[in-house]
Amino acid sequence: MSFRFSPWLVRLCALPLTLTLPFVAMADSRPAPTWRNTLTAAYAWQGESDLNGGGNFRVDRGVLEFKTSSRLGRRWFAGFSIGYGEDRYRFNDTATGFSPWEGIRTLQFGLPLRYLVNSQWVFFGLPVLRYAAEDGASLSDGREYGVIAGASYRFSDRLSVGPGLGGFRGIGDEDDLFPVLFINWRMTDTLSLETGRGLAATRGPGLALKWRPLDRWEFGLAARYEKYRFRLADGAGRIGQDKAVPVIATAGWQSGPAFSVTALAGVESSGVLRLENSNGAFIAEQSYSTAPIAGLVASFQF
Repeated sequence: MSFRFSPWLVRLCALPLTLTLPFVAMADSRPAPTWRNTLTAAYAWQGESDLNGGGNFRVDRGVLEFKTSSRLGRRWFAGFSIGYGEDRYRFNDTATGFSPWEGIRTLQFGLPLRYLVNSQWVFFGLPVLRYAAEDGASLSDGREYGVIAGASYRFSDRLSVGPGLGGFRGIGDEDDLFPVLFINWRMTDTLSLETGRGLAATRGPGLALKWRPLDRWEFGLAARYEKYRFRLADGAGRIGQDKAVPVIATAGWQSGPAFSVTALAGVESSGVLRLENSNGAFIAEQSYSTAPIAGLVASFQF
């Protein structure tokens, strides 16, 4: 058992929290809402990458997520999320000794909670349960779980900053304790710097610079560190890992309060594929060349 800093774990937790942090200061003065539901579907394409040991691969990714949240009393907010995703890897002419994988399934549950202390401070927590495994392997063998908690302070109408701390037990008995920083900074009426969020190719935390020149349009530039682990269906219970640094540009359009669609394009850089035994010990590793990525995300609120 070892303790390692793993920013990929933050991406399991950041989405429900970052969706609510910008509105912390206003929430206490609003009337109690009913349950707010969001259904999101996303597809992302990762183009061909050359492996340093020979061969190449590409990936198709799809995600479907349902979220619901509501205010409970004057100070409490609670929600629930469930998401299912599939990553389809296609390898060609890989080197002997490196055993690639194919289809990876992911099932994730989240329970975001917020407590409004006053007009400046809000406390939050997010228990997460996640399963990731290759087709043919049991999802229960790819279980990861943990919690992230923290606080946010509103310095002004334009700036909210909050620290957080997370602890997780990952696949292969990997224990992780890590810090998190959430930020929402409205630099101008149309330009802001925020903690990144998203689905499919935009999964994971990081920083996102957003520009809203019109009511219905939003453009952005985002970057983050991403690490994805899953149990393999090879009979030995080995573990696969895909680590990279995506950099993407986004263009989003909103049709009224209910429906929005976002297109994205960018590159997957500094990529590394890793293979471990069932206990998380190193077996093999290969880096891969920068690949183009593109995708589409659609959300419907009801």
